Order: sequence, then structure tokens, then C-alpha cells
Amino acid sequence: MACSNLTAGILDLCNDGFSGIQKIFLANGPVESFTETAGVVTAITVGGSPLTPADFFEFEVPRQTSTFNETITATQENGTLMFQQDITMVFNQMEASKRNSILLMAQATTMVAVALDGNGKYWSIGLEFGAYMASGTATSGQNYTDRNGYEITISGMEKSPSFEVTSTIVEA
Repeated sequence: MACSNLTAGILDLCNDGFSGIQKIFLANGPVESFTETAGVVTAITVGGSPLTPADFFEFEVPRQTSTFNETITATQENGTLMFQQDITMVFNQMEASKRNSILLMAQATTMVAVALDGNGKYWSIGLEFGAYMASGTATSGQNYTDRNGYEITISGMEKSPSFEVTSTIVEA
């Protein structure tokens, strides 16, 4: 198998980016197929039908609390490449409805996850092999100003980097 050759560099043209995660969208999987061109996904199929905004559950997070990270692991000795995708979501105030949603996330093994970043771009997590809840904590806090709530990590281990997802798949 031939290895890939570089075809272009990356230019840093502007300082107009914005960090953070605005929202997370989760749908039931597993993904059967998706349509992708040049790293942008325009359709996702689950259960024989394309996903629509009605299939996604929206999770809002407090500003400046949640992150999306992708760790690239290349192993020359084994000839392997893997992309670990993690979205960490924060939810304030422990309550039964959040507890119940988190329980269902923990039991799911092949979710479809999409994160809306601070630049208005949507990114896939676990699109190829399914997203799953990797860890979570609930805390009451100690001091009066500490967080009372949850921190949840949704992960995916993929053979490709995260794809940008067109907004019409997840939001009307």
C-alpha cells in the first residue's frame, strides 16, 4: 500500500477564531453510512433513513465549560493510526431528569454525536464506529460557589479525523 504524499500546507491567515462548545447533539446509532466530500458530511444514515434534526437531542452547556479534543495516535512500529475524539460536557445542578438522561447515555454504545463549536462549525464524534459515554462525575460541590452538577465525556475511537457536519443535519 502506498503512503500518502502531502498536497498542501496550512496557512494561518487571521486571528478571528473563537473557542468553546456551544451545544452538543446526540442521536441513536449505529451509523450505517454517511456522505462525505472533502471532510464535510452532508448526510448520515441510521436504520435505513437519513438523520434529520428531529432525530437529535440537543444538550446545552454553560459557556466556557465544555470542550472537544481529538488526539492523534500514530504508531510506526505497528503501522497504525487512530483518532481519539472526546467531548466533555458540563451540566449544572444535579436533578433527576439530568440523572436519567446521563444513565441512558451511559448505556448507549453507538450514539451519533455532533458538537457545535464557538466558530459555528459542527464536528462529528465517533461517526465511523459509534460514540459512547467514556466517563462521568456528579458532584455536590463543597463551597457555596462550587459547581453542583455533572461532567460527562463522550468518546469515539476512529480511523479518520473528525468530520465537519453540515448544520441542516442537526438543526432546522
